[in-house]
Amino acid sequence: MEEQTDLEKVIGYKFKDQRLLKEAITHISCFNEKKDKRRSDNEKLEYLGDAVLNCLISILLYSKFKGKDEGFLSNARSVLVRKETLTEIALDIGLNKHINYGNGDDLVPEASKVLSNMFEALIGAVYLDGGILKTKGVIKRLFLPYFKEERLTEKNPKNSLQEYSQKKWGLLPKYKFSRKTKNGFSVTVFVGNHFRSKGEGKSKKEAEQQAAKRLLEEILKAESG
Repeated sequence: MEEQTDLEKVIGYKFKDQRLLKEAITHISCFNEKKDKRRSDNEKLEYLGDAVLNCLISILLYSKFKGKDEGFLSNARSVLVRKETLTEIALDIGLNKHINYGNGDDLVPEASKVLSNMFEALIGAVYLDGGILKTKGVIKRLFLPYFKEERLTEKNPKNSLQEYSQKKWGLLPKYKFSRKTKNGFSVTVFVGNHFRSKGEGKSKKEAEQQAAKRLLEEILKAESG
């Protein structure tokens, strides 16, 4: 039996099928760099891992916070599965030191979605290799430091803007995709006819969050002035 790799030791799981682990930590850029026409299974594992994470995080939150309502649980899940949290956990377990990235491990852009996507792929691989209970154990262990109520009550900017605008004016913010930019996407958010703000990000979701954050700050500043 092969000895556990450093990554397996950190996540507390030994793969029976080492090919799954290799696929999970091999980014599609490795194939692009070699002009290989094959598609990386990493993307399929990422897709699966995203679904498994959402499911098991929901179950763990439901079990831990039985007295909380759906609003708390929904916000807590979004805090735990968002890109920033997954990237933080990926760095905590040193995933960036183990992945095969086309431009070299040292050049993995931490601010991008690479690490969070690779973490999802790793979870997908654990699920295929060991099943739902083993995966639940891995997720519970890795996310344990993040299951603190003060952290889980952090609201993302879109939720905060929506709550404020509904309470103040009875209006829902509207998001309009403006254009694709050199570095990602540009989105404009509107509240009624008087308030609007733009945001940019590497994804539409990130751009929407930035636009919401800016608009809420502008509204609060205008009201306090």
